[in-house]
Amino acid sequence: MRTTLVGLLAVAGCLAGGLLVRADDGGGKTYQTKNMFKFGVGTPLQSGATLVRSRHGLDARIAASHLDPNAAYTVWWVVFNNPAACGGPCGPASLGVPAVRASVFYAAGFVTGDDGTANITAHTDDGRLPAGVEVTTDGTVAGLDKGNGFGADVHLVVRAHGAIIAGMVDKQIGSFNGACPPNVCMNEQAAIFPAVAPPNSDKDDD
Repeated sequence: MRTTLVGLLAVAGCLAGGLLVRADDGGGKTYQTKNMFKFGVGTPLQSGATLVRSRHGLDARIAASHLDPNAAYTVWWVVFNNPAACGGPCGPASLGVPAVRASVFYAAGFVTGDDGTANITAHTDDGRLPAGVEVTTDGTVAGLDKGNGFGADVHLVVRAHGAIIAGMVDKQIGSFNGACPPNVCMNEQAAIFPAVAPPNSDKDDD
């Protein structure tokens, strides 16, 4: 049975405030920074993440450390399209609430070097996700609502897939439970980016 991806959300109150820079008053883009924190614990790590928002997309970058060397990882978008419906900080219980319009879907995969560090980038557009992208059963929708790049709470989760296994690396860096078993998959690090504006969904906008 697939474990819920975002148990980390219960520790949102432990996070540092981070930095937000609005590119222009018209809301062309916003830039946020956050510390990565230890999953399920909330302890800030010596690694960080940035999120650049536009109305129709999200770009993330993670400078990760404190990971296992020569190991496989995935990164997952956790998007709460209507965070006001969470009734407080969005958490695991919010994922199944239809009004929240939550989604958990694949962002990136990577393999660490000998020092257990990595630099990861990920992008998602609003609207329909590319064919083949894994979306977990935790959410109620798939992806970022049209026109809602500023209005969603966005969480990034780094998930471990264990030591690299010859012939299975594609699965280890490309799916939620790739190579588990024989390895053990678990969520290790996360960053949380609060919405910067009220939700503004354009579901009919092509």
